Amino acid sequence: ARAATLRKLPVSSREKGDIIMLGIGGFTPLPGFMTHADWQGVCDGMKTAGGLFWPIPITLSTDTETAASFRTGQEIALVDPDAGTPLATMLVTEKYSINKAHECAAVFRTTDPEHPGVRMVLGQPAVNLAGPVKVLSTGDFKEKYGDQFMTPAETRAMFEKGRIKIRSAYRS
Repeated sequence: ARAATLRKLPVSSREKGDIIMLGIGGFTPLPGFMTHADWQGVCDGMKTAGGLFWPIPITLSTDTETAASFRTGQEIALVDPDAGTPLATMLVTEKYSINKAHECAAVFRTTDPEHPGVRMVLGQPAVNLAGPVKVLSTGDFKEKYGDQFMTPAETRAMFEKGRIKIRSAYRS
């Protein structure tokens, strides 16, 4: 109900997936979208500013005009790009621009726009918003993927019960 009263920011499909991963614990211990210092550390050395190994930036971007309309310290609602329903709330702690070519070269080892990851980064809006998120929904993922949609806790439980077995690629 609170999310419905907040300023809304539609997210991209990738960002929706990232929100869901944050919510189900797939990106633990990240509290939300990365700060500039975290982004820089991940690009330059695969570590957040606090030293946590992380190979790919987890960012939320928007256009310059929209970013300017949000203030640091403001809570916003992140909404599903298709349904328009709230996926999460976020406390905006920082707004920053990035060097997209640097991110592409660091993460994908190329700046070739034919690479799908490079194309995605180059197509992002100009400003990243950082801050912790409170995830409210898994969107339509659970309905869409059924039993294949599992949280990290659910998969660990299945491993422990022996319902999922890991096969070694090596034979003794």
